[in-house]
Amino acid sequence: MRVLVTGATGFIGKHLVPRLLQEGFGVHGLTRPDSHRPETFKNDVEWIIGNLTDPVSLEYACRNIDLVIHLAGIIKSTNPDNFYQINTTGTENLLKAVRDGTKIIFISSQAAVGPSKNRTPLSERASPSPISAYGRSKLMAEQLFLQTDRPINYTIIRPAIVYGPEDRESLALFRLAKNHLNPRIGFQKSIVNIVYIKDLVDFIMACIDNNLSTAEVFHINDGNDAGYAQNELILKAAECLDSWTIPLYIPKVLLKMAIRLNASISGIRGKTSMLNPDKYNELAAPGWVLSSQKAREILDYRPKYDIGSGFKMTINWYRENGWL
Repeated sequence: MRVLVTGATGFIGKHLVPRLLQEGFGVHGLTRPDSHRPETFKNDVEWIIGNLTDPVSLEYACRNIDLVIHLAGIIKSTNPDNFYQINTTGTENLLKAVRDGTKIIFISSQAAVGPSKNRTPLSERASPSPISAYGRSKLMAEQLFLQTDRPINYTIIRPAIVYGPEDRESLALFRLAKNHLNPRIGFQKSIVNIVYIKDLVDFIMACIDNNLSTAEVFHINDGNDAGYAQNELILKAAECLDSWTIPLYIPKVLLKMAIRLNASISGIRGKTSMLNPDKYNELAAPGWVLSSQKAREILDYRPKYDIGSGFKMTINWYRENGWL
């Protein structure tokens, strides 16, 4: 089976592509000219130069493809319009390029459904209420699949926070633990779900092999639907690092001011930062928790990595590669 992976050089792609190759798939990777191709599989993939904003390159990439796994997108930008241009319109361009009958697995985001206001894990039936431009762009991309009248076999996956080796976004959590800091925003706990990268890859593979995944939306986490308080994550990271932490309480108003200042400085410097007003809304939300019950019932989803084993494997990789 020939599979096109968008975002093959990104964090999830670096773990998914080797698994696809191991399982005997012919892997095609959509990549920008300046993207670094991982040494571990750069010679085993048929690379196609292009991007989601170039319909011609997508038409070429989708020729003779049986399966598309759509990972590509942006998670941070100084200009909110970029989220819609790449995450939404880019997905629309991809859908136009694929032939009828193609199976597409779209990796969306927990941000598309939004936070749980009462910390109750949200099912796929929950009414989406994203609170960031990124989340709204992902939800709009999802709706393109739900509203299409073409015979496309889609599956939408909304992962919780994905972490693991080679992930730069979650690295900050482990660095805080190493430096003995355990910040807590406001005086109420903020609850989040997480999922180890290998469990997400396993679930993607399960969706390829099982027709019951067609025309479905799935929430994915590490099996703990109730989630973890953010300060608990840092405590667990410190435990795995044989470190210790001290609590650091950050008033929401102070965090909001700091994020606005950071966003202004980043804009002046022409850099993109994860710390922006949208990020404040996400950090201040009471709960980012999903229920993965549907995945358990339909596809027998059983995560192999709990927070302890996942954190230890991630920390080992960070240390071995000089990141931590």
